Amino acid sequence: MRPLALIFAMVLPLSGAWLGDLEAGKKLAAGENKDVYLIFTALKVSGACMQLERRVLSQESFQSAVEEKFVLVHLDVPLEQTPGVVDPLTPNRLTANQYRIESYPTALYLNREGHSYLSETGALASGPEGYAAHLLEKAGEQVSRDQALEEAGQKEGLERAKAIVAVIESAPTSASPKLYEKQLKELSRLDPKDSLGFQGKYQAEAGFRELEVALREIFHKNSYEEVVKLVDRYVARHQPNGELLQKALFRKLAAQRHGKMTDEAIETAGEIIETEPESPHGRFASQILESLKP
Repeated sequence: MRPLALIFAMVLPLSGAWLGDLEAGKKLAAGENKDVYLIFTALKVSGACMQLERRVLSQESFQSAVEEKFVLVHLDVPLEQTPGVVDPLTPNRLTANQYRIESYPTALYLNREGHSYLSETGALASGPEGYAAHLLEKAGEQVSRDQALEEAGQKEGLERAKAIVAVIESAPTSASPKLYEKQLKELSRLDPKDSLGFQGKYQAEAGFRELEVALREIFHKNSYEEVVKLVDRYVARHQPNGELLQKALFRKLAAQRHGKMTDEAIETAGEIIETEPESPHGRFASQILESLKP
């Protein structure tokens, strides 16, 4: 038998202004006072990615329109692995995992510190110029938030806290938790008793996003009892209210139904209904409860 040969898959990267090295892109952006537009694709398996590359990303009109604001970084991710094949793009898969990329194409907007202020999945139904205008609009929105933070720094006490909260609340929910890490620490000093009610709510929402990540991994393993434990732990720690509590309990309810824990599922459905009976989650839980009753 012939020894297994190592075959290197050749993938042509985007040309022009695009870089294929994230760290080099972040360094360049910091030096030139620019943001990074980082896009993950899966060109070998995704028609949407191929169309986006051909229609927008590879076009000089798109690149030139955003080059004053962004350093462009493209990471193509090899989703299929062939035994004996060493793909030079394998490190891109590790970077995608680091940023928890699950769908392709996905784009991240990184500020000069390398923190993401926006994540977008999918492609716009637009040409190069329209796509460029969208990027510049989103960057402009972040500039406005940065300016508002500077203005907040001129205030004192609770007024300063309110101004900081307004900025954070205006940020996309897909923004990195690290983006406003410094401001959140400042809030704990300015409003130690959380009189504005923001800090507890923010931590509960951030905790739910972490819960979602953990649950996706566990559900694939059919570990339904572990799902229940994670949800209970989250609820006890963050004490979410309203819709957020219902969303967490629905994950628990799904696990109990899959695991044929009927009595426990009935109890959880009741908790969801009791939280907000007329909400979409409450009404859906009522339907499920009827189906669970003997």
